[in-house]
Amino acid sequence: MSIAIMSQLFKAHLGSTNRKMLAVRLADFADDDGKGIWPTVGRLARETELSERTVQRILSEFVDEGLLIVRKKGGWKPGEGTRYDFNMSALGRLQAAKVAVEGCHGVTHDTVTPVTAATWTGDTDDAEGCHGDTQTVIEPPIEPSEREGAREGDLKDQDDPAKFGKRVKALEMGTANNPWPGAIASSTAWALQQFEKLTPEERRMAEERRDAYLAECKAQKVRNVALGVYLRDRKFLDVSPLAAKAQAASAKIPVAPFGPVWAGIRALSLLDGHEAVEVPLDVRDRVRQMFGALRRISDARGLAFLQGKGIAFGANGDLTFPNDFEEAEYRRRVIDSGYPRVNELHKQAKNRDRGVADARFEALVELCEPVSVDSDLFERWRAHHEAAGWPFVPDPGQMPVVYFPKGGPEGLHNFEIAARAALKQEQR
Repeated sequence: MSIAIMSQLFKAHLGSTNRKMLAVRLADFADDDGKGIWPTVGRLARETELSERTVQRILSEFVDEGLLIVRKKGGWKPGEGTRYDFNMSALGRLQAAKVAVEGCHGVTHDTVTPVTAATWTGDTDDAEGCHGDTQTVIEPPIEPSEREGAREGDLKDQDDPAKFGKRVKALEMGTANNPWPGAIASSTAWALQQFEKLTPEERRMAEERRDAYLAECKAQKVRNVALGVYLRDRKFLDVSPLAAKAQAASAKIPVAPFGPVWAGIRALSLLDGHEAVEVPLDVRDRVRQMFGALRRISDARGLAFLQGKGIAFGANGDLTFPNDFEEAEYRRRVIDSGYPRVNELHKQAKNRDRGVADARFEALVELCEPVSVDSDLFERWRAHHEAAGWPFVPDPGQMPVVYFPKGGPEGLHNFEIAARAALKQEQR
């Protein structure tokens, strides 16, 4: 246990209670040189009361940010954890937590919990809220770009100082895991001061041309300046508007399974209609052949195959097909292969993998809502899918909510109009 490191972490600004809790727990394993950390993810999850997925993500963030150094990868033996050391130089560069006289979020006096990397998969950023307002966000994971809508540059927000802290944090973190290089070692508060000095139009340009500036620096093989310098020296004015537009057009956002962007793309794909599918003329003969092959492996497997298609197996070995067998087989094939984009999203959700999509699809966030899996609305969505011949969402497992278009099945028409209009606007 290193009391010195724990004390240092308690005083540091780590971005969220989850990140600080895990960092302090890691310090409990370290010596005073920051070495000797090798608890398993399961143990860290139990002792911090975080999910294993959250622990894995925060550990990965700490490694990416340079706070932790991987000395030896674990997992080669049962119960073996990865061995880490604290990067003592990075630890020393951590920004101190804000004191009360600065306002709860620094000089902006912002009353909203700031966006951080730790909120990217829907974890609670501040269980009580810095003003006693609950900030709980229940899984499925909701990316900050999805939850916030990335609309901080709208005209209605441009002169609202309460939004500045969040906008500067968004400039630091970016989208799709492209943080500003060197942001962990630079002063967010100073960058915020420079942001406040800009005109509303300059703030908008700084946000719109952020990625284009970083891309141009990389292309020219020159080191980008710190975020605060980018704002102070108005480096965004040096970026070509055409380059900024091209960069924005090629930008990608993460798509969380069962989240709002995932749900919006899925709904539009279903509304587009299914691709052509065919039922072979000899489909009954093919079923008999498949049944025979499965039965040679196991009678149970063969009979289960027939049962799934509603086919009866007679005592004399004959198969009795239902009268509407061809129609039912057509509907099954539509669900199985008629919606390839939907099937791709479903596979992503089953594996709990993040996807990516064009940044314009972020416009779908405001058009979808979380639906509790044990609610009447969830069952109404299930019934609507069945009536429409659509594949329903995969089993969400332990996730308490799944996103669907707002307004329930009755609101699908309005959703489609609004979604297609929003995407068309984003393409301009």
